[in-house]
Amino acid sequence: MALAERLRISPGVPLLLAAFVWLASPLLLGAILSAAVCHELGHWLVLRRVGGRIQRLHITVFGAEMQVDDRRISYGGELLTAAAGPVSNLLLAAAMGLLGRWWEPLYLFAGAQLVLGAFNLLPALPLDGGRILWLALAWLTEPYTAQRVLSAVSLAVSLALLLGGGWFIWRQGGSPFLLVGAVGLTGWNLREIKLAKGG
Repeated sequence: MALAERLRISPGVPLLLAAFVWLASPLLLGAILSAAVCHELGHWLVLRRVGGRIQRLHITVFGAEMQVDDRRISYGGELLTAAAGPVSNLLLAAAMGLLGRWWEPLYLFAGAQLVLGAFNLLPALPLDGGRILWLALAWLTEPYTAQRVLSAVSLAVSLALLLGGGWFIWRQGGSPFLLVGAVGLTGWNLREIKLAKGG
């Protein structure tokens, strides 16, 4: 399969990178990109370990969406794969935070790892936390119920993040990137609910 067929990059990714270059420092951009790479490597390493293979990779503003081959992976294997990205970020955040005493820029890299790991654990699709919640619910009940519960939780989390992020920026100022992420999450979840209803 050709590289162009296996790798697809959303048009929003270059725009997001350009916004980071314009609004933030090159060091911050490096910290965020390195956290994203470590996150996806965590997923990939565990996916390989549980017997999965990536057929296609779609890079979006929310990260990378991996299309796995048709091999059957257990709920446990999928759950481990979904958790591996955020867990790798959190472990690296702790390690870099400790090493920051000797080289101060590592605190920035630790912060990027921490924010990306924690954000991805939110129980909202298309984040890893949403996938983890769906897998746990599907294992305890069945996929249809899991999807209905997750849709409601996911929309509630994205709306809370949108309102909370807007309030925080209005009261405290600061970077709009959290708000941009919240808008994207809310839009994604509203679109998924509309598609599920056949609209």
